[in-house]
Amino acid sequence: MRLPRVVIWQRIADVLAAEIASGTVEAGARLPTETALAQRFGVNRHTLRQAVGALSAAGLVSVQHGRGTFVRPVPLVEYQLGARTRFSEILSRQSVLPDGELLASRETLATAEVSEILGLPSESPVMVLEILRRANGQPLTVHTAYLPAPRFRGIDAAFRETNSLTAAFRAFGVADYTRRSTRIWTRLPTPEEAVLLRQRTDEPVLVMEAVNQDEEGRAIEFGVSRAAGQRLQVLIAT
Repeated sequence: MRLPRVVIWQRIADVLAAEIASGTVEAGARLPTETALAQRFGVNRHTLRQAVGALSAAGLVSVQHGRGTFVRPVPLVEYQLGARTRFSEILSRQSVLPDGELLASRETLATAEVSEILGLPSESPVMVLEILRRANGQPLTVHTAYLPAPRFRGIDAAFRETNSLTAAFRAFGVADYTRRSTRIWTRLPTPEEAVLLRQRTDEPVLVMEAVNQDEEGRAIEFGVSRAAGQRLQVLIAT
């Protein structure tokens, strides 16, 4: 198959993009090798690499050195970060069914980092909730919430009744809260995280550290979420 030599790498990219969009090449599938694609389109490997580079820049494929080029799955959720970030509301607006499961809870002494973030004296008691959040039944994030224990002791029981941290906060008199800060980076998952998120250990997770505060500006939660990178993309509202 030889295409007109007018911006030929773009023509190749358009053909491959159309095949991805139609499902001819499924999400997660590996594209044929550079040699095979170059032979298919009757071009040299340099031209083929330009086409694949365009697909990568458009977010359609992921080039993994030593493994090949893979079609990126369409994210299940667009997670919008703003002053009021609410997991259930974000998913419901996209007609995605949210769900939360409390995996574990405990009371412990805060580390120096958690104490500083929450504005607590050193080694203050904190409640720690481990929550698995799902979207349409698929695991989306593993969330660890650190909360000041004197104020939120027993919030684990409130979460079990509602499956919502926002609703649990209301039960403890927090009618509204806002996001103070969010820090985002990626890393490979731990074996336990990979099992909970149902993904491979060589697929990165998106880590989001967030601090939420009440209407008086007091920190009420330091949360660390590990999200399945193939199922979630982040939109930062400005």
